Parts: sequence; C-alpha cells; structure tokens
Amino acid sequence: MSLPYRKILCPVDFDDNSIAALEAAAELARHFDATVYVLHTIMLVIAPTSMPVYLDLYKAQEDAARNNLLELARKHLAGIKYEIMVNMGEPAASILKAERGIGADLLVMSTHGRRGVSRFFLGSVAELVLREARCPVLTVRQNAPRKDLVGVWMTANPVTGQLDEKLSTIHAKMLEGGFRNIPLLQDGRVVAMLTEGDIRSFVGHFDDTPAKRAITQALVTVGPQTPIREAARIMRERKIDGLPVVEDGRLVGIITTSDALAATTSDE
Repeated sequence: MSLPYRKILCPVDFDDNSIAALEAAAELARHFDATVYVLHTIMLVIAPTSMPVYLDLYKAQEDAARNNLLELARKHLAGIKYEIMVNMGEPAASILKAERGIGADLLVMSTHGRRGVSRFFLGSVAELVLREARCPVLTVRQNAPRKDLVGVWMTANPVTGQLDEKLSTIHAKMLEGGFRNIPLLQDGRVVAMLTEGDIRSFVGHFDDTPAKRAITQALVTVGPQTPIREAARIMRERKIDGLPVVEDGRLVGIITTSDALAATTSDE
C-alpha cells in the first residue's frame, strides 16, 4: 500500500547537497501528487541593536532568499505543486516549526552542508530534526563536493545595497554585520562592490551621498565553480578584500580573503 504523502517539506541551503534533496522531494511529489514546501532559514547572527538597520538587513536577505527559492522551483519543480517558505532563526528549530506548521507528511533534507553559518544540515541539526520530527524523515547525502571551489566557502545571500542608497545606511549595514565590503544592486543585478575604503573619504557627508558616488573600482565577479585559489589571486592582484559570486546573472554569495585563507589552510 502506497504511503499517503501529500505535504513534503524540503529545507534547502542553495548548495548541491540540498538541491539533491530537493530533486528527491520532487520525484516523490510526482509519484504521490504531493505539494513540496521549500524552506530556507536565514540565521540571526546580528543582535537587533538598531531596529531600523536590523530590519533592513534581514529584509534584504529575505528578498534574496525568496528570489533564489523561486529560481530553484522553476528549475527543479516544473509541473509540481509547491510553496516557498523563508524563516529566520536557528535552523533545526526553524525546520521543526515549519514541519508542524504545515502538518508535513514527509521531511526530505540533506545531511551534508557547508561550513560556518551556512552549515545548516550537519551533525546536531540533522540529529535534532531526526529525533524531534513528528513525520518520517528522508535524509539525502550526495558525494562530498570539491572543497577547493568558491561555492563551498562563500557566504550565501549576502546583505546588499542599492546604487542610490545613502552612504549612511550602507555604512550602518557594514557596521552591524562587521562587513568590509557590500555588493550594490540595480534592478536585481550586482553592478558594483563597495568597500570600507571607498566610503572613508566621504566621512561627514554620509547622509547626502549616494553609494554610487563612492565606487572606485570596476566590477569583478566569480562563480560558485571558480577555484578558490583563482578567487584569492584576483583579490590579491586587485588589492580587494571580497568578490561577488554570481551564477546565471544572479548574486548568490560573496567570497572574502578571510574565506580564501580558511579554505587554503583547512585540514577538512
């Protein structure tokens, strides 16, 4: 007798492993004529010390995540009923809350994610979900990806700014997040990378200076499949601390010199 799966929850982190889980969820949904609920969780890593800036930071991340989820759905869920979900908080708690909120019949998730704050589906997170979930859990593990690629080490869904946004807001975002670089967007596409050094000469005029006036360098981007050493070489030669990561014309992350250093010295 077939199991009556009607609501399938699939958390994703936009890497190859979680996409493999999404594809597994899609196959099950086709078989059972189920709806796939695609969930992305944004980690809350900044204390809300300044509420307007705090909300602005996460609103930008939420918008980027929703756009990325829609793109994933178009590619991997053609002909399948689906809904997208973006939560904020701790990953395991977010997954369990979504599972209970939608009354999921099945949870399909990857068990091998990236490092750092993007490491949603490793160790205790997967174990906690397996222990606490009320529905069956199908775990999907893809072969470990190459660890020398930008996509493994980048920060996904980075905070962004707009060309016409005032430097006062941009600077506040950078201070709140501890960033030294911030990608600038126009019509949803990255058009520049603004650095801490770029805005320094406008101190005292942040409130009346748009971000586009502070740009000093032509845009250079890399892709998720770019070797990390190539990204490091570009940053070293251009004397910059970060590069936007672009795939299919969309900003999907940012890679910094600290990331490159961690990648080239990691024993994992």
